[in-house]
Amino acid sequence: MSNLFSSLKISGSGLSVFRRKMNVAAENLANAETTKTVAGGPYQKKTLQISAKPTAEPFAKELRAARVELSQTDNRHLSQNAVSLNKIENIAQATSEEYVDRNEQSRMVYDPSHPDADEDGFVAMPNVDPLIEMVEMMTASRAYEANLSALQTTKTMTSKALDI
Repeated sequence: MSNLFSSLKISGSGLSVFRRKMNVAAENLANAETTKTVAGGPYQKKTLQISAKPTAEPFAKELRAARVELSQTDNRHLSQNAVSLNKIENIAQATSEEYVDRNEQSRMVYDPSHPDADEDGFVAMPNVDPLIEMVEMMTASRAYEANLSALQTTKTMTSKALDI
């Protein structure tokens, strides 16, 4: 039963992370032309760092517990020791952290008619590329759909197992 909840937890963390990634990309797109923020300068592009956080449940231990012994009907079949499960790995969950790279420079655009232009006519524009942000949103959307599909597959498998 813990395997079921582990897979649901992994898919749920993936859904959460990629929803957050879509929100960050949408915020970047919405502020692609913002030249003045509360902090005083142009909008700074936000980035989401995605990483894996191991859970306390070792995958190999769960796999050994769920293992079904099969009888060997032919000497040419693989022996019972053919699969090695000695390496213990933890199941990972997705985590994310939002950050702003302060080292990135804003784009300087010549527009003397802009209200935020300096004395030379240049405006500091955000370092957001709308094309890159659209690709980020599409990628996050596809990853979200993949996690949703995994969640639905787990739900279907559980339902079918209970019907047996």
